[in-house]
Amino acid sequence: MKEKRNVILNSTILYIIAFLITTIIHEFSHALAGVLNGSEPVLHHNYVEHLAISHLSALQRVSISLAGPISSLIQGLLAGWIYLTSQKQKPLHLFLLWFSALGFSNFFGYLMTGPLFRAGDIGKVYLLLKLPLPIQIIIAVIGAAVLFFIAYKLTVPFLQFSYRQEWVVDEHSRKNFAFGIIILPWIIGSSIVTILYLPIIAIISIIYPIMSGMVFIFPWQNARRIKSVELSKDTKIGEPSVLLCFLLAVVIIGFKLILASGIPL
Repeated sequence: MKEKRNVILNSTILYIIAFLITTIIHEFSHALAGVLNGSEPVLHHNYVEHLAISHLSALQRVSISLAGPISSLIQGLLAGWIYLTSQKQKPLHLFLLWFSALGFSNFFGYLMTGPLFRAGDIGKVYLLLKLPLPIQIIIAVIGAAVLFFIAYKLTVPFLQFSYRQEWVVDEHSRKNFAFGIIILPWIIGSSIVTILYLPIIAIISIIYPIMSGMVFIFPWQNARRIKSVELSKDTKIGEPSVLLCFLLAVVIIGFKLILASGIPL
């Protein structure tokens, strides 16, 4: 039981780190696009304030809005590629798995919600381009289909962090292990991230941390359908880690104490 608690704790820490870094990269991409277009951006922890946008064309505003989601897609692809080419099931690789999953969730999640949330990045793009609603819906459906497919494919990689046969020996144990390494980190981690996102700038910034992780329900439920799991030979994911706690503290300090007040670029 102690080892499984350590797995849950380590996965939760890695989830929070991956989520906060994903947010920083996403917002920095908006800010960088703003610099290139002369919007005088101020980078905050979970949003970018553009001080001069009245002179920007519609296409310039589109490029600024798209910069964040595109950077998340690149993050998902790059982290996923690194993970797939170096599968050793160590804590670092669990970070890469979360980092890739959150990048994809960010990008395809925006595609899914674009027609509903006009204040979101893709919603702004639709408004600026005056994209017909039927096309928005088609893009949302495609985004949902791709995201759900990726989510199902995450099941085996998460289960492969098990290094004890009894954790994945049957349907019940596999689902239980998946709950511990996927669902609890999402629930606990998203709750902590929501607090770190305060104060409220936009309602979507508060509901996003929890809602964006709902896709992780699919790999959890899919765990019972997996017939065999290759066990990890590395047991570090089941050991307490001072390094992970230190890295978490550093990221939180940078996110909340440095970025929250705003950095003009």
